Amino acid sequence: MRKLSLMILALGAAAVMTGCNQADSTVTAAGVKPYPLDKCPVSDEKLGAMGTPVVFVHEGQEIKLCCKNCRKDFDKEPAKYLAKLTGK
Repeated sequence: MRKLSLMILALGAAAVMTGCNQADSTVTAAGVKPYPLDKCPVSDEKLGAMGTPVVFVHEGQEIKLCCKNCRKDFDKEPAKYLAKLTGK
């Protein structure tokens, strides 16, 4: 169990360090595209205005939402909100 905990800790540290070094990249080391906006694609609220943003990855794209309630709407129509990330 201790070995597993250490491995998880090491992977987390590596992810943080890799993300910091590639902040201006279009794809992170894990192959995840960074979130390009400073607002929630569901509510258009500024991220952080409603507390800590909800962050997750959807089909290789990092998504940031203003709150957990927006996750329900995102999950119902992800294509609608993903289009806001590219302006299409």
